[in-house]
Amino acid sequence: MDNLKLALLGSSLMLASSSAFAAEVSGNVALASDYVYRGISQTNEEATIQGGFDVAGESGLYAGVWASNIAFDGSVEIDVYAGLSGQFSESLEFDIGVLHYDYPNDAGPNDSSFEEIYGSLSYQDLTLGLAYSSDFFFESGNATYIYLDYSVPLPNNFGLDFHYANQSISDNATFGTPDYAEYSLAVTWTVAEVDVSLTWYDTDLSGNECFGDSDLCESRIVFGLSKSL
Repeated sequence: MDNLKLALLGSSLMLASSSAFAAEVSGNVALASDYVYRGISQTNEEATIQGGFDVAGESGLYAGVWASNIAFDGSVEIDVYAGLSGQFSESLEFDIGVLHYDYPNDAGPNDSSFEEIYGSLSYQDLTLGLAYSSDFFFESGNATYIYLDYSVPLPNNFGLDFHYANQSISDNATFGTPDYAEYSLAVTWTVAEVDVSLTWYDTDLSGNECFGDSDLCESRIVFGLSKSL
């Protein structure tokens, strides 16, 4: 296990132990018809089950772990992260942190696991975010991800979420796609403390630009159910 992963796991344990009476521990579980990461299916367009837990202190420090099934590298992805969130004002919030994506059963010639640092600013229902990796997935070099999210609350526990992003990678040939844009539109509904979503995803990649003529980057609609624990 590399040093960053140890540091992230350590920060999670330290936060949980040192803030035992002030920290909040929460969990989450989700079922969906596909796992789409940055516009690209990670489960070969098959169903996914996902879940994780978080520890958050009153200071804004947090740490957590999240896992999902995938269709490559041994069929498991485990993410470990730690960061700091807070408010500049009543309407302006921030979030910064570091995230390790781990594929423990990786059998490929290049290492799929990688780290990112991330940050975002949210003004009311609008969020602008950035993530950067110095050694992206499959050892494809520097990568930058910039995104814009906008959420519209609707009556009767409904919502509308808009998302647009750009992913740039220095070694496109190794990764398998050129730089690309991805976007989504989601209708959400909360009923009986369960979050229901119907999301349309798409990218600007053509079929022959997607991992050697794959349909994993094509437009798709994903149905999801999630619950906080």
